[in-house]
Parts: sequence; C-alpha cells; structure tokens
Amino acid sequence: MTNDAPLQPEEQVQPLTWYLVRHGETDWNRAQRIQGQTDVPLNARGRRQIAALARRLHGTRFTAVYASDLSRTMQSARLLVGETALPIAPTPELREFSYGEWEGLTIAEVEARDADRFSRRLSGRNEDFAGPGGENTFDVLERVRRFHEQTMQRHAPGEAVLVVGHGGSLRALLVCLLDLPPEHFWRVRLDVAALSIVRSYPQTGVLELWNDTSHQDNLDPTEEE
Repeated sequence: MTNDAPLQPEEQVQPLTWYLVRHGETDWNRAQRIQGQTDVPLNARGRRQIAALARRLHGTRFTAVYASDLSRTMQSARLLVGETALPIAPTPELREFSYGEWEGLTIAEVEARDADRFSRRLSGRNEDFAGPGGENTFDVLERVRRFHEQTMQRHAPGEAVLVVGHGGSLRALLVCLLDLPPEHFWRVRLDVAALSIVRSYPQTGVLELWNDTSHQDNLDPTEEE
C-alpha cells in the first residue's frame, strides 16, 4: 500500500523560525499606564520574568537578534542573549504604537477625559483610528511589514531569529508572518514576557506557539525588590 497523503510543510523544507518575545513588565504596565513610545525601563519583576525566559531558551541557537530600540525591549534582549557574543540590532520599526497625547495617562484617565475616542480606539477594532497625535493600526503594520520583508531577505531556511518587541508591533508581525487580514490584528492576546514561535515556509507561515508564559509559573506576583 502506498501513502499518497500530501507532505506537511515541515516535512518538505526547513523553515525560518521566528522567536517572538514581548518585553518584561515595567512600572507603567503594572499601573495600567499607556506607554506607547515613551521610554520606560523594566522594573524588577520584568527583569525576573525575562530571566526565567532566558533559562527556558538556554541552548537555542539564534542567527540574529532584533529588538525595538526602546529601553524595555533592549534590556529584555540583553537578558535573553546573556553572555553570548551575539549582537542585538536596535530596530525602530519594532517600536510600540505611538499613542500621542495619551502616553503617560492610565487607561482610566483616558476613558474619563476622552470617552468617545477611548471607546473607538482602545475598546473597538477601528484600524483607521489613532489617538490624538498617534498612529493607527495601518501605520504600525506598514513599518513592521518593512522589517518583515527585509528580515526574510537577510536570512535563510533553517535559521532562527529572536525578535523582542511590544504588544502592538508583535501583533503586526504575526499578521505579516501568517498573511492575515488587518482586522485580525486585535484578535490575539499578548502578555508581557510571553514567548511565541512562528515558522516561515516558502508559501506559508505556521503558528507553533503563541503567548506562552509558562516560564513565569514559579514567580511570586507580589514579590518586590
């Protein structure tokens, strides 16, 4: 008897594997304050979250590391790379949404001061809408798509790249990697210090892991330093 079943993508060719990591927690994350492109560093818990992920990824051989050039992502990337000599490429295209005048405010403050815009932007799925002075979904998709295309050209099948970004920029990258419609942008959750894995084949992208935070299971959520 012959097996005429079609080969699955992973049986045909080696993929380019993307390890996607959202930065660790900051004080603004904890306070539910809108960060956007404001340069806020990791807090002590954020550093512990990323250190736990670094232990999980120990031994993974990355070809390259790309990170948003904001401090919370660069700090996260450095912790993940550890003492290896692998350089980190600061990548402005991977920055978070610019939220303009809303940056620095808590979500509750925005809702109280600007209820109509809040409902249209933070509670809705209006891809064309931006906060005052900020970016909309299409703006972020455009710059992340440039990074995606350039990275695909730089790297070969069988390689692995580590990308450290933000909730917004990594959602945009997922849309690019899986060739999803823009309206799928807000349909996925992405927590701080979460690990996701996507494998890129010549004709398709395959989502292997998304928003995995199991490496944080033993962290005390009330612990302070």
